[in-house]
Amino acid sequence: MRQAIYAWNYLEWGGAQIHLFAIIREVRKSFRVSVVLPAGSDPKVLKFIDDLGVERHFFEGSINTKPAAGFVASIKSRFRKMKTEYRMMRKIAELGPDGVIHLDLLPHYSLIPLIWATLYAEVFITSHNRLPEVGPIREAIWKFKCAVISRFRNFHVFCSNEDAKNYFSQHYTKRTAEDIQVTYTSMNPDEIGPIASDLSVRAKFREFIGLREDEVAVLCVGNFIDRKGRWVFLEAAQIAAAKDPLLRFVWLSPLPADKEALERIKGYGLGERFRLVISDEIGKERQDVLGFFSLGDIFVLPSFVEGLPVALLEAMAMGLPAISTNVNAIPEAVIDGQTGLLVEPGDAASLGEAILRLASNHQLAEQLATAGTSHVNANFDERVVARKVLAAYLHALGAN
Repeated sequence: MRQAIYAWNYLEWGGAQIHLFAIIREVRKSFRVSVVLPAGSDPKVLKFIDDLGVERHFFEGSINTKPAAGFVASIKSRFRKMKTEYRMMRKIAELGPDGVIHLDLLPHYSLIPLIWATLYAEVFITSHNRLPEVGPIREAIWKFKCAVISRFRNFHVFCSNEDAKNYFSQHYTKRTAEDIQVTYTSMNPDEIGPIASDLSVRAKFREFIGLREDEVAVLCVGNFIDRKGRWVFLEAAQIAAAKDPLLRFVWLSPLPADKEALERIKGYGLGERFRLVISDEIGKERQDVLGFFSLGDIFVLPSFVEGLPVALLEAMAMGLPAISTNVNAIPEAVIDGQTGLLVEPGDAASLGEAILRLASNHQLAEQLATAGTSHVNANFDERVVARKVLAAYLHALGAN
């Protein structure tokens, strides 16, 4: 049986891993699957991999995903990245790859490892988000790197949303750009359906938070970081809470906030009306995270930069009316006024008003929730996406 290897070089985890795990569930039926990741990775990620019943292999080191401050720090960060990528590719080579290597890398930043991988197997990457705006020289360098990797016919690109495809198509050569397939960020309706319909799950998590039956829970799920709009969320909560005493605000994050962030949270004066919950507090199973969605009455994701976040799709599939921002691929899921509400990123006043609008208009909330669930189930089913990826793997191998 041929091998499919999935690899990334950072410790943080989130939607990119969940997307790959959904693919692996289907691919493991036809390939021997291995996951290559940094030593010291989160135990929750390791459990997800173990639950899939596939091999996992570690390499030493990981990149720092936070921007480096200063010239010296930037040089150190680049050197660390080079060492980490070398160790990752050595580990992949040790596995004797014969089949497919699916890497969470971009040629814009990691051209050499991708070229290295093409020596062994059919190579796939999945791109989720547009890259930041840069000057013309950097843009030209990026396009040159993409042109180089495009010369390898065993290099293939997926994008997890149409917005990303439209963006990255401008970087690759015509042949590679025309071959880009959209393999949507997705969720599993069969996994979510039973949890969404189990009222005892909602009762359990509302009791955990201390929510009364008449209180309206506004929920966000994702890393508690600036890019996700954490301070916009809290400012909007402050605005909405002043007008509706029944509103409560909850943010579920895989990682805790640092001391500085905790102090800043206090400054919003929400007290017990805001709760930051760390995922370890609610359980170790994926079902626990999905079950946590059910405590919510409104889902909010105020991101500044985003691909198509899994948490948003899962919330909509769970039957929560969604409010998010008009950025990148989010409008592919949240169609304003039809499957949810959109506000501009950073506009806390509009976000607060949108929360109050859904909290006070139950008919509108139910209408958006029903339409949102139908839209997500029809267009973002992970099983359909995984079969599309598997077909692309087999086609690429069959072409040899």
